[in-house]
Amino acid sequence: DCSSVDFSGVTDIFNTEASFVALNKDHGRAVCWGHRTYGGDCSSVDFGGVTDIFSSQDAFVALKKDLGQAVCWGWPVAGGDCSGVDFSGVTDIFSTWDAFVALKKDLGQAVCWGDQYFGGNCLGVNFSGVTDIFSTQGASIAFNKDLGQAVCWGSADLGGECSGIDFRDVTEIYGGESAVVALKKDLGETVCWGKSHFGGMCSRIDFHDVTAISNTGGLFLINFQGFTTYYGSPGALVALKKDLGQAFCWGQSYTGGECTWTDFSGVTEIYGSGASFVALKKDIGQAVCWGHPDFGGRCSGIDFHDVTTIYSSGGAFVAWKQDLGQAVCWGSADLGGECSGIDFRDVTEIYGGESAVVALKKDL
Repeated sequence: DCSSVDFSGVTDIFNTEASFVALNKDHGRAVCWGHRTYGGDCSSVDFGGVTDIFSSQDAFVALKKDLGQAVCWGWPVAGGDCSGVDFSGVTDIFSTWDAFVALKKDLGQAVCWGDQYFGGNCLGVNFSGVTDIFSTQGASIAFNKDLGQAVCWGSADLGGECSGIDFRDVTEIYGGESAVVALKKDLGETVCWGKSHFGGMCSRIDFHDVTAISNTGGLFLINFQGFTTYYGSPGALVALKKDLGQAFCWGQSYTGGECTWTDFSGVTEIYGSGASFVALKKDIGQAVCWGHPDFGGRCSGIDFHDVTTIYSSGGAFVAWKQDLGQAVCWGSADLGGECSGIDFRDVTEIYGGESAVVALKKDL
Protein backbone atom coordinates (compact mmCIF):
# COMPACT_ATOMS: atom_id res chain seq x y z
CA ASP A 1 0.00 0.00 0.00
CA CYS A 2 1.62 3.27 -1.13
CA SER A 3 -1.48 5.48 -0.99
CA SER A 4 0.16 7.83 1.55
CA VAL A 5 3.49 8.08 -0.29
CA ASP A 6 4.46 11.39 -1.93
CA PHE A 7 5.92 10.62 -5.37
CA SER A 8 6.45 14.20 -6.52
CA GLY A 9 9.80 14.56 -8.28
CA VAL A 10 10.69 10.85 -8.05
CA THR A 11 13.45 9.90 -10.51
CA ASP A 12 14.01 6.20 -9.67
CA ILE A 13 12.48 3.39 -7.64
CA PHE A 14 14.40 0.47 -6.10
CA ASN A 15 13.29 -2.55 -4.09
CA THR A 16 14.34 -5.31 -1.75
CA GLU A 17 12.25 -8.43 -1.37
CA ALA A 18 9.77 -6.72 0.96
CA SER A 19 10.09 -2.95 0.49
CA PHE A 20 10.53 -0.08 -1.95
CA VAL A 21 12.39 3.24 -1.99
CA ALA A 22 11.44 6.07 -4.34
CA LEU A 23 14.35 8.47 -4.90
CA ASN A 24 14.13 12.14 -5.85
CA LYS A 25 17.75 12.53 -6.91
CA ASP A 26 17.43 16.16 -7.95
CA HIS A 27 16.23 17.28 -4.51
CA GLY A 28 18.06 14.70 -2.38
CA ARG A 29 14.92 13.15 -0.97
CA ALA A 30 13.36 9.69 -0.84
CA VAL A 31 10.37 7.86 0.58
CA CYS A 32 10.24 4.22 1.62
CA TRP A 33 7.41 1.80 2.25
CA GLY A 34 6.89 -1.90 2.84
CA HIS A 35 8.27 -4.03 5.67
CA ARG A 36 9.92 -1.59 8.09
CA THR A 37 12.59 -4.05 9.20
CA TYR A 38 13.71 -4.84 5.66
CA GLY A 39 14.08 -1.34 4.25
CA GLY A 40 10.56 0.05 4.43
CA ASP A 41 11.51 2.78 6.92
CA CYS A 42 14.09 5.37 5.83
CA SER A 43 12.77 8.37 7.79
CA SER A 44 16.18 8.96 9.42
CA VAL A 45 18.23 8.60 6.21
CA ASP A 46 19.84 11.67 4.60
CA PHE A 47 19.53 11.32 0.81
CA GLY A 48 21.34 14.55 -0.05
CA GLY A 49 23.99 13.88 -2.69
CA VAL A 50 22.88 10.28 -3.39
CA THR A 51 23.98 9.15 -6.87
CA ASP A 52 22.64 5.58 -6.82
CA ILE A 53 20.93 3.01 -4.61
CA PHE A 54 21.73 -0.70 -4.38
CA SER A 55 19.88 -3.48 -2.57
CA SER A 56 20.39 -6.91 -1.10
CA GLN A 57 17.46 -9.13 -0.27
CA ASP A 58 16.71 -7.24 2.95
CA ALA A 59 18.67 -3.96 2.95
CA PHE A 60 19.54 -0.85 0.94
CA VAL A 61 22.71 1.19 0.50
CA ALA A 62 22.53 4.73 -0.93
CA LEU A 63 25.85 5.75 -2.44
CA LYS A 64 27.03 9.37 -2.52
CA LYS A 65 29.85 8.75 -4.98
CA ASP A 66 30.96 12.35 -5.33
CA LEU A 67 31.26 12.68 -1.55
CA GLY A 68 32.80 9.27 -0.90
CA GLN A 69 29.97 8.45 1.48
CA ALA A 70 26.99 6.10 1.80
CA VAL A 71 24.06 5.40 4.08
CA CYS A 72 22.53 1.99 4.75
CA TRP A 73 19.24 0.84 6.21
CA GLY A 74 17.16 -2.29 6.54
CA TRP A 75 18.06 -5.56 8.24
CA PRO A 76 21.48 -4.91 9.84
CA VAL A 77 22.71 -8.47 9.36
CA ALA A 78 21.90 -8.28 5.63
CA GLY A 79 23.92 -5.12 5.05
CA GLY A 80 21.60 -2.55 6.59
CA ASP A 81 24.36 -1.39 8.93
CA CYS A 82 27.48 0.02 7.25
CA SER A 83 28.73 2.24 10.05
CA GLY A 84 32.50 2.22 10.00
CA VAL A 85 32.74 1.39 6.28
CA ASP A 86 34.97 3.71 4.24
CA PHE A 87 33.26 4.58 0.94
CA SER A 88 35.88 6.99 -0.38
CA GLY A 89 36.88 6.04 -3.92
CA VAL A 90 34.02 3.54 -4.41
CA THR A 91 33.20 3.09 -8.10
CA ASP A 92 30.47 0.43 -7.89
CA ILE A 93 28.59 -1.75 -5.41
CA PHE A 94 27.55 -5.39 -5.79
CA SER A 95 25.44 -7.62 -3.56
CA THR A 96 24.62 -11.18 -2.65
CA TRP A 97 21.38 -11.95 -0.84
CA ASP A 98 22.59 -10.61 2.50
CA ALA A 99 25.88 -8.81 1.94
CA PHE A 100 27.49 -6.04 -0.10
CA VAL A 101 30.91 -5.44 -1.65
CA ALA A 102 31.90 -1.88 -2.61
CA LEU A 103 34.63 -1.88 -5.25
CA LYS A 104 37.27 0.85 -5.48
CA LYS A 105 38.50 -0.12 -8.94
CA ASP A 106 40.95 2.73 -9.38
CA LEU A 107 42.61 1.88 -6.06
CA GLY A 108 42.51 -1.90 -6.40
CA GLN A 109 40.58 -2.17 -3.15
CA ALA A 110 37.13 -3.12 -1.84
CA VAL A 111 35.15 -3.17 1.39
CA CYS A 112 32.52 -5.72 2.39
CA TRP A 113 29.79 -5.80 5.01
CA GLY A 114 26.70 -7.82 5.91
CA ASP A 115 26.33 -11.51 6.73
CA GLN A 116 29.80 -13.11 6.63
CA TYR A 117 28.32 -16.41 5.44
CA PHE A 118 26.98 -14.61 2.36
CA GLY A 119 30.19 -12.72 1.55
CA GLY A 120 30.16 -9.91 4.09
CA ASN A 121 33.82 -10.47 5.01
CA CYS A 122 36.48 -10.04 2.31
CA LEU A 123 39.51 -9.32 4.46
CA GLY A 124 42.58 -10.75 2.78
CA VAL A 125 41.09 -10.68 -0.71
CA ASN A 126 43.35 -9.03 -3.31
CA PHE A 127 41.29 -6.66 -5.47
CA SER A 128 44.21 -5.26 -7.44
CA GLY A 129 43.40 -5.28 -11.16
CA VAL A 130 39.85 -6.55 -10.64
CA THR A 131 37.75 -5.71 -13.68
CA ASP A 132 34.36 -6.96 -12.46
CA ILE A 133 32.59 -8.71 -9.59
CA PHE A 134 29.95 -11.43 -9.92
CA SER A 135 27.80 -13.02 -7.25
CA THR A 136 25.53 -15.89 -6.32
CA GLN A 137 23.06 -15.73 -3.46
CA GLY A 138 25.84 -16.36 -0.97
CA ALA A 139 29.23 -15.76 -2.57
CA SER A 140 31.16 -13.23 -4.66
CA ILE A 141 33.78 -13.64 -7.40
CA ALA A 142 36.29 -10.84 -8.15
CA PHE A 143 37.60 -11.32 -11.70
CA ASN A 144 40.82 -9.95 -13.19
CA LYS A 145 40.22 -10.62 -16.87
CA ASP A 146 43.52 -9.15 -18.04
CA LEU A 147 45.53 -11.65 -15.97
CA GLY A 148 43.11 -14.55 -16.16
CA GLN A 149 42.72 -14.70 -12.39
CA ALA A 150 39.85 -14.62 -9.89
CA VAL A 151 39.28 -14.87 -6.18
CA CYS A 152 36.10 -16.07 -4.46
CA TRP A 153 34.70 -15.67 -0.96
CA GLY A 154 31.50 -16.30 0.95
CA SER A 155 29.75 -19.65 1.25
CA ALA A 156 31.84 -22.42 -0.31
CA ASP A 157 28.67 -24.38 -1.12
CA LEU A 158 27.32 -21.42 -3.12
CA GLY A 159 30.43 -20.64 -5.16
CA GLY A 160 32.72 -19.06 -2.58
CA GLU A 161 35.55 -21.58 -3.08
CA CYS A 162 37.37 -21.48 -6.45
CA SER A 163 41.03 -21.95 -5.52
CA GLY A 164 41.40 -24.89 -7.91
CA ILE A 165 39.77 -23.19 -10.90
CA ASP A 166 41.87 -22.16 -13.94
CA PHE A 167 40.59 -18.75 -15.07
CA ARG A 168 43.02 -18.34 -17.96
CA ASP A 169 41.18 -17.67 -21.26
CA VAL A 170 37.89 -17.06 -19.44
CA THR A 171 35.80 -14.57 -21.45
CA GLU A 172 32.66 -14.35 -19.32
CA ILE A 173 31.43 -15.35 -15.86
CA TYR A 174 27.82 -16.01 -14.90
CA GLY A 175 26.60 -16.16 -11.30
CA GLY A 176 23.42 -18.10 -10.56
CA GLU A 177 21.61 -18.53 -7.28
CA SER A 178 23.88 -21.30 -6.02
CA ALA A 179 26.57 -21.89 -8.64
CA VAL A 180 28.95 -20.16 -11.03
CA VAL A 181 29.90 -20.76 -14.67
CA ALA A 182 33.11 -19.39 -16.22
CA LEU A 183 32.98 -19.57 -20.01
CA LYS A 184 36.03 -19.82 -22.26
CA LYS A 185 34.15 -18.97 -25.43
CA ASP A 186 37.11 -19.09 -27.83
CA LEU A 187 38.02 -22.60 -26.64
CA GLY A 188 34.50 -23.93 -26.35
CA GLU A 189 35.18 -24.83 -22.73
CA THR A 190 33.85 -23.91 -19.32
CA VAL A 191 34.35 -24.52 -15.63
CA CYS A 192 31.53 -24.68 -13.09
CA TRP A 193 31.44 -24.74 -9.31
CA GLY A 194 28.98 -24.41 -6.46
CA LYS A 195 25.96 -26.63 -5.80
CA SER A 196 26.06 -29.39 -8.42
CA HIS A 197 22.28 -29.77 -8.85
CA PHE A 198 21.89 -25.99 -9.34
CA GLY A 199 24.44 -25.68 -12.14
CA GLY A 200 27.72 -26.35 -10.37
CA MET A 201 28.37 -29.51 -12.39
CA CYS A 202 28.71 -29.08 -16.17
CA SER A 203 31.41 -31.55 -17.21
CA ARG A 204 29.10 -33.44 -19.59
CA ILE A 205 27.97 -30.37 -21.54
CA ASP A 206 29.47 -29.49 -24.93
CA PHE A 207 30.06 -25.74 -24.91
CA HIS A 208 31.18 -25.38 -28.52
CA ASP A 209 29.11 -22.80 -30.48
CA VAL A 210 27.74 -21.30 -27.25
CA THR A 211 26.82 -17.65 -27.84
CA ALA A 212 25.71 -16.71 -24.32
CA ILE A 213 24.62 -18.12 -20.97
CA SER A 214 21.87 -16.86 -18.69
CA ASN A 215 20.25 -18.21 -15.57
CA THR A 216 17.06 -18.14 -13.58
CA GLY A 217 15.76 -19.78 -10.46
CA GLY A 218 19.07 -21.54 -9.82
CA LEU A 219 19.32 -23.05 -13.32
CA PHE A 220 21.73 -22.13 -16.11
CA LEU A 221 20.62 -21.59 -19.67
CA ILE A 222 23.08 -22.24 -22.50
CA ASN A 223 22.31 -20.18 -25.58
CA PHE A 224 23.46 -21.97 -28.72
CA GLN A 225 23.35 -20.68 -32.27
CA GLY A 226 19.88 -20.88 -33.87
CA PHE A 227 17.84 -19.47 -30.99
CA THR A 228 17.08 -15.78 -30.77
CA THR A 229 16.04 -15.30 -27.14
CA TYR A 230 15.72 -17.19 -23.86
CA TYR A 231 13.42 -16.43 -20.95
CA GLY A 232 13.03 -17.89 -17.46
CA SER A 233 10.94 -18.17 -14.34
CA PRO A 234 12.19 -19.89 -11.18
CA GLY A 235 12.69 -23.52 -12.12
CA ALA A 236 11.70 -23.25 -15.81
CA LEU A 237 13.16 -21.96 -19.06
CA VAL A 238 11.93 -21.08 -22.55
CA ALA A 239 13.98 -20.94 -25.75
CA LEU A 240 12.29 -18.97 -28.53
CA LYS A 241 12.93 -19.21 -32.27
CA LYS A 242 11.12 -16.01 -33.14
CA ASP A 243 11.58 -16.21 -36.92
CA LEU A 244 10.11 -19.72 -37.01
CA GLY A 245 7.36 -19.11 -34.45
CA GLN A 246 8.65 -21.97 -32.32
CA ALA A 247 9.88 -22.51 -28.79
CA PHE A 248 10.69 -25.25 -26.36
CA CYS A 249 10.45 -25.27 -22.58
CA TRP A 250 12.12 -27.28 -19.85
CA GLY A 251 12.41 -27.37 -16.10
CA GLN A 252 9.58 -27.78 -13.63
CA SER A 253 6.33 -28.16 -15.53
CA TYR A 254 4.17 -26.42 -12.94
CA THR A 255 6.19 -23.19 -13.21
CA GLY A 256 6.26 -23.14 -17.02
CA GLY A 257 8.60 -25.95 -18.04
CA GLU A 258 5.91 -27.61 -20.19
CA CYS A 259 4.61 -25.72 -23.24
CA THR A 260 4.08 -28.48 -25.80
CA TRP A 261 0.60 -27.27 -26.79
CA THR A 262 1.40 -23.55 -26.79
CA ASP A 263 1.16 -21.69 -30.11
CA PHE A 264 4.24 -19.44 -30.47
CA SER A 265 3.51 -18.17 -33.98
CA GLY A 266 3.69 -14.36 -34.05
CA VAL A 267 5.23 -14.09 -30.56
CA THR A 268 7.27 -10.89 -30.16
CA GLU A 269 8.26 -11.08 -26.47
CA ILE A 270 7.98 -13.47 -23.53
CA TYR A 271 7.76 -12.42 -19.88
CA GLY A 272 8.15 -14.54 -16.74
CA SER A 273 6.73 -14.16 -13.25
CA GLY A 274 7.69 -16.30 -10.27
CA ALA A 275 5.78 -19.32 -11.57
CA SER A 276 4.49 -18.74 -15.11
CA PHE A 277 5.03 -17.16 -18.52
CA VAL A 278 3.14 -14.96 -20.94
CA ALA A 279 4.07 -14.82 -24.64
CA LEU A 280 2.92 -11.56 -26.22
CA LYS A 281 1.93 -11.33 -29.88
CA LYS A 282 2.04 -7.55 -30.00
CA ASP A 283 1.31 -7.15 -33.71
CA ILE A 284 -2.03 -8.96 -33.48
CA GLY A 285 -3.00 -7.99 -29.91
CA GLN A 286 -2.94 -11.52 -28.49
CA ALA A 287 -1.01 -13.54 -25.91
CA VAL A 288 -0.71 -17.05 -24.54
CA CYS A 289 0.04 -17.97 -20.93
CA TRP A 290 1.22 -21.14 -19.24
CA GLY A 291 2.60 -22.27 -15.91
CA HIS A 292 0.89 -22.12 -12.52
CA PRO A 293 -2.68 -20.89 -13.14
CA ASP A 294 -2.92 -19.11 -9.79
CA PHE A 295 0.24 -17.08 -10.45
CA GLY A 296 -0.33 -15.80 -13.97
CA GLY A 297 -0.39 -19.01 -16.00
CA ARG A 298 -3.96 -18.45 -17.14
CA CYS A 299 -4.92 -15.33 -19.12
CA SER A 300 -7.95 -16.34 -21.17
CA GLY A 301 -10.35 -13.40 -21.38
CA ILE A 302 -7.59 -10.77 -21.16
CA ASP A 303 -7.63 -8.16 -23.95
CA PHE A 304 -4.06 -7.71 -25.17
CA HIS A 305 -4.81 -5.21 -27.92
CA ASP A 306 -2.62 -2.07 -27.67
CA VAL A 307 -0.37 -3.60 -24.97
CA THR A 308 3.05 -1.93 -25.15
CA THR A 309 4.89 -4.00 -22.52
CA ILE A 310 4.27 -6.39 -19.63
CA TYR A 311 5.62 -6.28 -16.07
CA SER A 312 5.56 -8.93 -13.37
CA SER A 313 5.78 -9.53 -9.64
CA GLY A 314 6.52 -12.86 -8.02
CA GLY A 315 3.08 -14.17 -8.93
CA ALA A 316 1.22 -11.76 -11.21
CA PHE A 317 1.43 -9.82 -14.47
CA VAL A 318 0.56 -6.27 -15.54
CA ALA A 319 -0.04 -5.66 -19.27
CA TRP A 320 0.43 -1.94 -19.81
CA LYS A 321 -1.35 -0.04 -22.59
CA GLN A 322 0.71 3.10 -22.24
CA ASP A 323 -0.78 5.01 -25.18
CA LEU A 324 -4.29 4.50 -23.77
CA GLY A 325 -3.39 5.06 -20.12
CA GLN A 326 -4.74 1.62 -19.23
CA ALA A 327 -3.53 -1.72 -17.91
CA VAL A 328 -4.87 -5.19 -17.21
CA CYS A 329 -3.62 -7.45 -14.42
CA TRP A 330 -3.93 -11.16 -13.67
CA GLY A 331 -2.46 -13.76 -11.38
CA SER A 332 -2.47 -13.68 -7.59
CA ALA A 333 -4.47 -10.70 -6.32
CA ASP A 334 -2.26 -10.56 -3.22
CA LEU A 335 0.83 -10.16 -5.41
CA GLY A 336 -0.47 -7.46 -7.77
CA GLY A 337 -2.84 -9.45 -9.98
CA GLU A 338 -5.86 -7.24 -9.24
CA CYS A 339 -5.73 -3.65 -10.52
CA SER A 340 -9.29 -2.96 -11.72
CA GLY A 341 -9.65 0.12 -9.52
CA ILE A 342 -6.30 1.72 -10.43
CA ASP A 343 -6.05 4.77 -12.71
CA PHE A 344 -3.15 4.24 -15.12
CA ARG A 345 -3.53 7.56 -16.91
CA ASP A 346 -0.28 9.57 -16.89
CA VAL A 347 1.75 6.57 -15.67
CA THR A 348 5.33 6.90 -16.95
CA GLU A 349 6.98 3.80 -15.44
CA ILE A 350 5.98 0.57 -13.73
CA TYR A 351 8.11 -1.39 -11.25
CA GLY A 352 7.44 -4.98 -10.24
CA GLY A 353 8.65 -6.19 -6.85
CA GLU A 354 8.46 -9.64 -5.35
CA SER A 355 5.04 -9.10 -3.77
CA ALA A 356 3.74 -5.81 -5.16
CA VAL A 357 3.72 -3.46 -8.16
CA VAL A 358 4.29 0.31 -8.32
CA ALA A 359 3.01 2.54 -11.14
CA LEU A 360 4.83 5.88 -11.18
CA LYS A 361 3.34 9.10 -12.57
CA LYS A 362 6.62 10.99 -12.77
CA ASP A 363 5.32 14.12 -14.47
CA LEU A 364 2.68 14.63 -11.79
